[in-house]
Amino acid sequence: MQKHDKRSLQSVLFIIIVVVTVFSFPSSYADRMITLQKVSDVKEESLLNTISNVSQYSKIFPDNVKYVKILDNNTRLVDINAGVNGIFFDTQAICKTDSNGNYVVEVVSGDLKGTTMITKLEKTWGFHGQKDGGTIANISLDVKTSGLLAWMINFVPDSSVSDALEYGFDRFVQQAQIQ
Repeated sequence: MQKHDKRSLQSVLFIIIVVVTVFSFPSSYADRMITLQKVSDVKEESLLNTISNVSQYSKIFPDNVKYVKILDNNTRLVDINAGVNGIFFDTQAICKTDSNGNYVVEVVSGDLKGTTMITKLEKTWGFHGQKDGGTIANISLDVKTSGLLAWMINFVPDSSVSDALEYGFDRFVQQAQIQ
């Protein structure tokens, strides 16, 4: 009987060690780069104004953004509460237009710290033949994760992240069209 109890205890300890080890190591596939190119029938200036107006994000994404607070107008530091499928988290990001005219979002806190999204917009013909009436968007999302999110993101295929990025861009286009 004592042999059985000792063996059971060893088995339980082994399982605990394996679980702790697996969940403690950062995932090697937690970081990923997603790129997207989209053409829209919205003028570049209008689209950039919509994308850079972070105070409207909760209106544009009512199911995904609870609130955005601008913490510092000079650095464009914002606190955002965002999520998906009912799981929300707070994070801080710097949202700015760089010297090349690209819109850059850099996450500076939380499990997504180090994640950057760069959106480069360029004028093109509109869908109805207007010169500069459309916009080509090239979006690069460099996802960096840590903590529990690093482990969880292994179960999310790149195609799902790309689809979410495309959905987000389409929402910005819709908002720009009604303004």
